[in-house]
Amino acid sequence: MSLRIAFLLLLLVCLDSSGEEGERRPPFIATPGDVVERMLELAGTQPGDLVVDLGSGDGRIVIAAAQKFGARGLGIELDEKLVERSRHNARLAEVADRVSFVHGDVLVSDISRASVVTVYLLPSLLDRLQPRFVDELQPGTRIVSHAFAMAGWKPDRAETVRVTQPHPGQGDESTLYLWIVPAEARGVWQGGDLRLRIHQNYQDIEVEGTQAGKPLTVRRATLTGRDIAWETRAWNFRGRVEQNQIVGKLDDMPLVFTRAR
Repeated sequence: MSLRIAFLLLLLVCLDSSGEEGERRPPFIATPGDVVERMLELAGTQPGDLVVDLGSGDGRIVIAAAQKFGARGLGIELDEKLVERSRHNARLAEVADRVSFVHGDVLVSDISRASVVTVYLLPSLLDRLQPRFVDELQPGTRIVSHAFAMAGWKPDRAETVRVTQPHPGQGDESTLYLWIVPAEARGVWQGGDLRLRIHQNYQDIEVEGTQAGKPLTVRRATLTGRDIAWETRAWNFRGRVEQNQIVGKLDDMPLVFTRAR
């Protein structure tokens, strides 16, 4: 853990412990404006997306999603005063018709409709949210975290952003992490004379196979959301995981795999 992240954690914990007993809640530290924009760019935010910000503070990420990217937005925040401030800020930004803010607990609120999720939360909260991200979000949903990664689930991408003004605990840099929720591809699949067994750890997959009963060497297997691909010495496969089928092309020939178990 870097000294910068260790200091930020200490700062957040101190802020979190500053209230009276029974009134503790995640502290609000605003995400810098240039980091907000880069988070939304990293997620590939576009019109048609629903951006859900967990712990939305003063609403700046949700408002920027609507104002600069044409998306719809939902902010979930535990502090009622910040919810009211967010609604006020949305009216000032003239995007109140495309965004909403609710008072709620991010650990239990409905996030299933999100196509983009943004978070700036303590690692302890991220770790508790991680199973919900996998189980409740649709494959292909993009998750962007400011400053903190999730334990056990490596990001699809990470980058460091320079900020124009120093940020508490991070100085003039912020680290962003992107995950793309993977489809459930684990299992045995049959397509024509091809039989595959896919081993999966989040977006990392390994594919074992046979063709007409003979061992098949599969390499360069990738899974990004629903998009899946692999290669052999003789051919390439590109397709999409659709519940109990993988629909795609073996080179230029259409091929459907059905889940055997």
